[in-house]
Amino acid sequence: MNALSQPPPLKISDVSSLRTSVFTKDFFTPNTAPPSRSDPLIYTRFTGGATIPERRRISGAAMTTSNVGGTDDRIARIASTIRVIPDFPKPGILFQDITTLLLDPKAFKDTIDLFVERYKDKNINVIAGIEARGFIFGPPIALAIGAKFVPMRKPKKLPGEVISEEYSLEYGTDIMEMHVGAVQPGENAVIVDDLIATGGTLNAAISLLGRVGATVVECACVIELKELKGREKLGDNPLFVLVSET
Repeated sequence: MNALSQPPPLKISDVSSLRTSVFTKDFFTPNTAPPSRSDPLIYTRFTGGATIPERRRISGAAMTTSNVGGTDDRIARIASTIRVIPDFPKPGILFQDITTLLLDPKAFKDTIDLFVERYKDKNINVIAGIEARGFIFGPPIALAIGAKFVPMRKPKKLPGEVISEEYSLEYGTDIMEMHVGAVQPGENAVIVDDLIATGGTLNAAISLLGRVGATVVECACVIELKELKGREKLGDNPLFVLVSET
Protein backbone atom coordinates (compact mmCIF):
# COMPACT_ATOMS: atom_id res chain seq x y z
CA MET A 1 0.00 0.00 0.00
CA ASN A 2 1.44 3.32 -1.14
CA ALA A 3 -0.35 5.31 1.54
CA LEU A 4 0.47 8.87 2.44
CA SER A 5 1.35 9.80 5.98
CA GLN A 6 -1.61 10.63 8.19
CA PRO A 7 -1.29 13.70 10.43
CA PRO A 8 -3.29 13.49 13.66
CA PRO A 9 -6.88 14.79 13.66
CA LEU A 10 -7.24 18.37 14.82
CA LYS A 11 -10.25 19.72 16.69
CA ILE A 12 -11.30 23.23 15.80
CA SER A 13 -11.78 25.14 19.06
CA ASP A 14 -14.08 27.76 17.61
CA VAL A 15 -17.10 25.76 16.56
CA SER A 16 -19.52 28.64 16.26
CA SER A 17 -19.17 28.72 12.49
CA LEU A 18 -18.94 24.96 12.00
CA ARG A 19 -22.54 23.91 12.19
CA THR A 20 -24.40 20.95 10.73
CA SER A 21 -26.96 18.19 11.13
CA VAL A 22 -29.32 19.68 13.76
CA PHE A 23 -32.37 21.83 13.14
CA THR A 24 -33.25 25.42 13.89
CA LYS A 25 -36.75 25.76 15.25
CA ASP A 26 -37.93 28.01 12.41
CA PHE A 27 -37.64 25.08 10.01
CA PHE A 28 -40.65 23.48 11.65
CA THR A 29 -44.04 24.47 12.92
CA PRO A 30 -44.18 24.81 16.74
CA ASN A 31 -45.75 21.39 17.19
CA THR A 32 -43.53 19.54 14.73
CA ALA A 33 -40.39 17.82 15.99
CA PRO A 34 -37.41 17.20 13.69
CA PRO A 35 -36.64 13.58 12.80
CA SER A 36 -34.45 11.67 15.22
CA ARG A 37 -30.73 11.27 14.47
CA SER A 38 -31.15 7.61 15.40
CA ASP A 39 -33.42 7.03 12.41
CA PRO A 40 -31.46 4.89 9.92
CA LEU A 41 -32.87 6.94 7.05
CA ILE A 42 -31.21 10.12 8.24
CA TYR A 43 -27.71 9.32 7.03
CA THR A 44 -28.14 7.77 3.62
CA ARG A 45 -26.15 8.36 0.48
CA PHE A 46 -27.91 11.57 -0.55
CA THR A 47 -25.61 14.56 -0.88
CA GLY A 48 -25.33 17.54 -3.14
CA GLY A 49 -27.45 20.44 -4.31
CA ALA A 50 -30.94 21.55 -3.40
CA THR A 51 -33.15 24.25 -4.88
CA ILE A 52 -33.88 26.32 -1.78
CA PRO A 53 -33.73 30.07 -2.44
CA GLU A 54 -32.61 31.17 0.98
CA ARG A 55 -29.04 30.34 2.10
CA ARG A 56 -30.19 29.32 5.56
CA ARG A 57 -27.89 26.96 7.43
CA ILE A 58 -28.97 24.55 10.09
CA SER A 59 -27.14 25.15 13.33
CA GLY A 60 -26.14 22.56 15.88
CA ALA A 61 -23.51 19.83 16.08
CA ALA A 62 -19.93 20.94 15.69
CA MET A 63 -17.65 19.87 12.88
CA THR A 64 -14.00 19.09 13.36
CA THR A 65 -11.10 18.75 10.97
CA SER A 66 -9.82 15.33 10.15
CA ASN A 67 -6.31 14.55 8.87
CA VAL A 68 -5.36 18.20 8.41
CA GLY A 69 -2.53 19.20 10.68
CA GLY A 70 -1.90 22.57 12.26
CA THR A 71 -4.50 25.28 12.83
CA ASP A 72 -5.43 25.90 9.20
CA ASP A 73 -8.24 28.46 9.20
CA ARG A 74 -9.27 27.32 5.72
CA ILE A 75 -11.02 24.35 7.32
CA ALA A 76 -13.29 26.61 9.35
CA ARG A 77 -14.18 28.58 6.26
CA ILE A 78 -15.00 25.43 4.29
CA ALA A 79 -17.11 23.90 7.05
CA SER A 80 -19.06 27.12 7.57
CA THR A 81 -20.28 27.07 3.97
CA ILE A 82 -21.76 23.55 4.07
CA ARG A 83 -25.44 23.47 4.92
CA VAL A 84 -27.75 20.57 5.77
CA ILE A 85 -31.28 20.39 4.40
CA PRO A 86 -33.77 18.24 6.36
CA ASP A 87 -36.22 15.92 4.62
CA PHE A 88 -34.63 16.11 1.18
CA PRO A 89 -35.01 14.35 -1.17
CA LYS A 90 -37.46 12.49 1.07
CA PRO A 91 -38.54 12.59 4.72
CA GLY A 92 -35.98 11.55 7.31
CA ILE A 93 -32.89 12.41 5.28
CA LEU A 94 -30.42 15.16 6.15
CA PHE A 95 -29.14 16.34 2.78
CA GLN A 96 -25.49 17.43 2.89
CA ASP A 97 -25.48 20.40 0.53
CA ILE A 98 -22.12 21.42 -0.92
CA THR A 99 -23.66 23.83 -3.48
CA THR A 100 -23.36 26.60 -0.89
CA LEU A 101 -19.63 25.84 -0.68
CA LEU A 102 -19.42 26.21 -4.46
CA LEU A 103 -21.09 29.63 -4.22
CA ASP A 104 -18.17 30.85 -2.11
CA PRO A 105 -15.14 31.15 -4.43
CA LYS A 106 -12.70 31.44 -1.55
CA ALA A 107 -14.00 28.34 0.25
CA PHE A 108 -14.12 26.40 -3.02
CA LYS A 109 -10.54 27.37 -3.83
CA ASP A 110 -9.45 26.48 -0.29
CA THR A 111 -11.00 23.04 -0.72
CA ILE A 112 -9.16 22.35 -3.96
CA ASP A 113 -5.91 23.82 -2.62
CA LEU A 114 -5.90 21.54 0.43
CA PHE A 115 -6.21 18.45 -1.75
CA VAL A 116 -3.63 19.72 -4.24
CA GLU A 117 -1.15 20.47 -1.46
CA ARG A 118 -1.55 16.91 -0.22
CA TYR A 119 -1.16 15.11 -3.54
CA LYS A 120 1.27 17.22 -5.56
CA ASP A 121 4.69 15.66 -6.07
CA LYS A 122 3.36 12.29 -4.79
CA ASN A 123 3.52 10.48 -8.16
CA ILE A 124 -0.27 10.35 -8.51
CA ASN A 125 -1.24 9.32 -12.05
CA VAL A 126 -5.02 9.11 -11.68
CA ILE A 127 -7.71 11.14 -9.96
CA ALA A 128 -10.81 8.93 -10.04
CA GLY A 129 -13.97 10.95 -9.44
CA ILE A 130 -17.19 9.30 -8.29
CA GLU A 131 -20.41 10.44 -9.93
CA ALA A 132 -21.62 13.04 -9.49
CA ARG A 133 -19.97 15.42 -7.05
CA GLY A 134 -16.61 13.77 -7.43
CA PHE A 135 -16.79 15.32 -10.91
CA ILE A 136 -16.80 18.77 -9.29
CA PHE A 137 -13.74 18.37 -7.09
CA GLY A 138 -11.73 15.82 -9.06
CA PRO A 139 -10.90 17.63 -12.35
CA PRO A 140 -9.30 20.77 -10.83
CA ILE A 141 -7.22 18.57 -8.53
CA ALA A 142 -6.11 16.44 -11.49
CA LEU A 143 -5.16 19.48 -13.58
CA ALA A 144 -3.21 21.05 -10.74
CA ILE A 145 -1.11 17.97 -10.00
CA GLY A 146 -0.67 16.83 -13.61
CA ALA A 147 -2.77 13.66 -13.32
CA LYS A 148 -5.50 12.34 -15.58
CA PHE A 149 -9.13 12.45 -14.46
CA VAL A 150 -11.11 9.21 -14.72
CA PRO A 151 -14.90 9.31 -14.16
CA MET A 152 -16.47 6.48 -12.16
CA ARG A 153 -20.03 6.44 -13.45
CA LYS A 154 -23.45 4.95 -12.93
CA PRO A 155 -24.59 2.21 -15.35
CA LYS A 156 -25.03 2.97 -19.06
CA LYS A 157 -23.46 6.43 -18.83
CA LEU A 158 -20.09 5.66 -20.43
CA PRO A 159 -20.10 5.12 -24.22
CA GLY A 160 -17.12 2.75 -24.54
CA GLU A 161 -16.31 -0.69 -23.20
CA VAL A 162 -16.58 -0.70 -19.41
CA ILE A 163 -15.64 -2.70 -16.36
CA SER A 164 -18.40 -2.86 -13.73
CA GLU A 165 -18.65 -3.34 -9.99
CA GLU A 166 -21.87 -4.02 -8.08
CA TYR A 167 -22.11 -2.71 -4.52
CA SER A 168 -24.61 -2.56 -1.69
CA LEU A 169 -26.64 0.45 -0.63
CA GLU A 170 -28.78 0.92 2.44
CA TYR A 171 -31.74 -0.46 0.48
CA GLY A 172 -30.67 -2.56 -2.50
CA THR A 173 -27.67 -2.47 -4.80
CA ASP A 174 -26.14 -0.27 -7.47
CA ILE A 175 -23.40 -0.56 -10.10
CA MET A 176 -20.34 1.58 -10.79
CA GLU A 177 -18.55 1.55 -14.14
CA MET A 178 -15.21 2.71 -15.53
CA HIS A 179 -13.89 2.71 -19.10
CA VAL A 180 -11.64 -0.19 -20.00
CA GLY A 181 -8.14 1.13 -20.60
CA ALA A 182 -8.67 4.39 -18.69
CA VAL A 183 -6.35 3.21 -15.90
CA GLN A 184 -3.23 1.14 -16.48
CA PRO A 185 -1.62 -1.49 -14.23
CA GLY A 186 0.82 0.06 -11.78
CA GLU A 187 -0.68 3.55 -11.85
CA ASN A 188 -1.24 5.36 -8.55
CA ALA A 189 -4.78 6.60 -7.99
CA VAL A 190 -6.62 8.85 -5.57
CA ILE A 191 -10.42 8.44 -5.40
CA VAL A 192 -12.34 11.69 -4.89
CA ASP A 193 -15.90 12.24 -3.72
CA ASP A 194 -17.72 14.95 -1.78
CA LEU A 195 -18.77 12.77 1.14
CA ILE A 196 -18.28 9.38 2.76
CA ALA A 197 -21.33 7.97 4.50
CA THR A 198 -21.55 4.16 4.55
CA GLY A 199 -18.50 3.77 2.30
CA GLY A 200 -20.20 1.63 -0.33
CA THR A 201 -19.38 3.77 -3.35
CA LEU A 202 -15.77 4.34 -2.34
CA ASN A 203 -15.32 0.63 -1.76
CA ALA A 204 -16.71 -0.13 -5.22
CA ALA A 205 -14.27 2.34 -6.76
CA ILE A 206 -11.40 0.74 -4.86
CA SER A 207 -12.43 -2.66 -6.23
CA LEU A 208 -12.60 -1.40 -9.82
CA LEU A 209 -9.16 0.15 -9.66
CA GLY A 210 -7.71 -2.92 -8.00
CA ARG A 211 -9.09 -5.17 -10.71
CA VAL A 212 -7.12 -3.31 -13.38
CA GLY A 213 -3.92 -3.40 -11.36
CA ALA A 214 -3.83 0.18 -10.08
CA THR A 215 -2.70 1.14 -6.58
CA VAL A 216 -5.22 3.16 -4.58
CA VAL A 217 -3.03 5.57 -2.64
CA GLU A 218 -5.92 7.17 -0.79
CA CYS A 219 -9.59 8.10 -0.82
CA ALA A 220 -10.29 11.84 -0.46
CA CYS A 221 -13.57 13.42 0.63
CA VAL A 222 -14.68 16.85 1.75
CA ILE A 223 -17.08 15.50 4.41
CA GLU A 224 -17.22 12.40 6.61
CA LEU A 225 -20.33 11.28 8.48
CA LYS A 226 -18.64 9.32 11.23
CA GLU A 227 -21.81 7.78 12.64
CA LEU A 228 -22.20 5.59 9.57
CA LYS A 229 -18.69 4.14 10.00
CA GLY A 230 -17.96 4.15 6.28
CA ARG A 231 -14.24 4.35 7.01
CA GLU A 232 -14.40 0.80 8.37
CA LYS A 233 -15.66 -0.52 5.03
CA LEU A 234 -12.51 0.72 3.30
CA GLY A 235 -10.32 -1.81 5.11
CA ASP A 236 -6.65 -0.86 4.92
CA ASN A 237 -7.22 1.83 2.30
CA PRO A 238 -6.45 5.29 3.77
CA LEU A 239 -9.09 8.01 3.92
CA PHE A 240 -8.39 11.75 3.93
CA VAL A 241 -11.22 14.16 4.79
CA LEU A 242 -11.41 17.87 5.45
CA VAL A 243 -14.38 18.10 7.83
CA SER A 244 -16.20 15.48 9.84
CA GLU A 245 -18.77 15.36 12.61
CA THR A 246 -17.51 15.14 16.15
